[in-house]
Amino acid sequence: MVLLFVAAAVLAGQADGADICEKAEYGSLCRSSVKGATEPAAGLQAAIEHLISETKHAKESSMKLGVMKCLDVCKQNYNDAITDLQKSVQYLTKNDKPSLKISLSAALTDYVTCDDAVMESGNSKKVGDLMSVDVVLRHMAANCLHLASLLK
Repeated sequence: MVLLFVAAAVLAGQADGADICEKAEYGSLCRSSVKGATEPAAGLQAAIEHLISETKHAKESSMKLGVMKCLDVCKQNYNDAITDLQKSVQYLTKNDKPSLKISLSAALTDYVTCDDAVMESGNSKKVGDLMSVDVVLRHMAANCLHLASLLK
């Protein structure tokens, strides 16, 4: 009986705080990005690396959609987002939380700028798949900001 109580207490303790994505706006997406990490810095590192990878895929996809001025804006903003995210990794390593949050916010803005350019161009139906990808990228960036808020 005592062993059962101790085991339950240990498991309950592991459950508390083990889910760094519990309060993230997009929890299931956050969990898939942190790859099992239970510590915010490690989870954020994994999430940023995942977001960089997905941004590179989005950029490659945008290149296959043809020539449109709005896609040029998106390509540039994907490049900017990758740069901002790479800086974020550096700031995370240096424990520079203010600069980290600024860079993550900048990446989020880069995705929004792409969406705005597409919407203003009237080509949203032609590039609908890219717009769907951008929604996920924005959600991932929002989750990164959540994880950054957990850093001590």
